[in-house]
Amino acid sequence: MAASPSNSELDGSSTYNFCFDSLVTPEASTDVMYEQHISPLVTAAVQGYNGTVFAYGQTGSGKTHTMSGSKEEPGVISRAVDEVWRGVESDDSREFLLRVSYLEIYNETLRDLLAPLPARVKSGSLQDGGDDTRPASPTKALRIIEGPSRVQVVGLREDIVTSPEDVLSLLEAGQRHRHQAATDWNERSSRSHCVFTITIESRDKQVHGSEVRISQLNLIDLAGSERAASSQDRRKEGAFINKSLLTLGTVIAKLSEASASQHIPYRDSKLTRLLQNSLGGNARVAVVCTLSPLKEHAVESLSTLKFGRRCKMVTTRA
Repeated sequence: MAASPSNSELDGSSTYNFCFDSLVTPEASTDVMYEQHISPLVTAAVQGYNGTVFAYGQTGSGKTHTMSGSKEEPGVISRAVDEVWRGVESDDSREFLLRVSYLEIYNETLRDLLAPLPARVKSGSLQDGGDDTRPASPTKALRIIEGPSRVQVVGLREDIVTSPEDVLSLLEAGQRHRHQAATDWNERSSRSHCVFTITIESRDKQVHGSEVRISQLNLIDLAGSERAASSQDRRKEGAFINKSLLTLGTVIAKLSEASASQHIPYRDSKLTRLLQNSLGGNARVAVVCTLSPLKEHAVESLSTLKFGRRCKMVTTRA
């Protein structure tokens, strides 16, 4: 990347070199990127490995397009849903139960995007027979706790799904409740971080009482950081967004240093707390860095590239 000489925050005479798994140009389809880098992670999730995909970049650079897509060009989430179902249907040896949740982090507050919806299907797990019908309360407070094996969100609604159409219906309904607002770069900018999770439970059909295998696939659309806006509400939102993204960058930087003795500040933001299982635990992670090609966005693009470089230095155990 050649820096813009007109921008005082960059050395215009310098060239910055980065090495990533691949470069996907604007002319390429989402399908190319998905098949090369996301599909193996989704396949592994069906086989019992935790997986996380998130898009990182400035507002208007294509994060939501990458993750959510459109009817003409489906994004990562809808492609992953279809692939999960193909994996489930092709495995005749195991019994599967799938649940989904949709969580928003807005101004450091957790918000259940499925809670406003009417109760529609059962919730539960294979351990209890998957037969626990519990209507979710939209007023239930959400709390992050340390569970026996992973960080969990208490009070978050999870719905059992039995088809890709079930999943996409919940996704679309939840997206209508997400915080959006106009910014300098995007008329419908996402003002929050959203975590769409597919929990996959399975057990061997042939072995009575066999152990239930549980994995989670987290599909995350992050809000973009930008300069302070003119209105007070936008400035407040921007401060919270930048705080959580700064903490994410700090966590990634410390993980990339590979020092076992240093403290990793997961608890400094809700976002990093939720990502703790993925970033520091037994999970496979794919990071999609989105960039604007415009010269005036060179500073933000360089920051995104540096973040991606740090991410490549982090080693997970899955």
